[in-house]
Amino acid sequence: MRVAKPNELKTHAYPVLAAAITPDELSKWFPIAFEHITDAQEVPEPSKAALIQLDDGSYVVLYYGELSNQLTLRIPTSVDAPAFLRALFKEVPLPKARIVWHRQDAVLPSNVAARSLRLPARQRKH
Repeated sequence: MRVAKPNELKTHAYPVLAAAITPDELSKWFPIAFEHITDAQEVPEPSKAALIQLDDGSYVVLYYGELSNQLTLRIPTSVDAPAFLRALFKEVPLPKARIVWHRQDAVLPSNVAARSLRLPARQRKH
């Protein structure tokens, strides 16, 4: 993984995954320099952002909300989301319990994906 220059990404990037992580985990799992963003027209809270390139060549835009501790990953629409996630999880040990959202087409790798959950049926009150 390396920090990429802003002009390396030629298309818009759209959210693919969001995770709740601590600032310490962010610096451990993404040991790169982030830029601080405080412009309310760009982000809803003070944030850190970076454009990185994974070892497989994929680009990803990272946004980390400093108040919410939520990391959002954005990728270009031309990138295969499941392939991107496989590459990401080879480099970043993000626990599945920390993933709060992912795009429907962004199937998590089998070594990360949680089994489907079933909620118990509600009992009716008589």
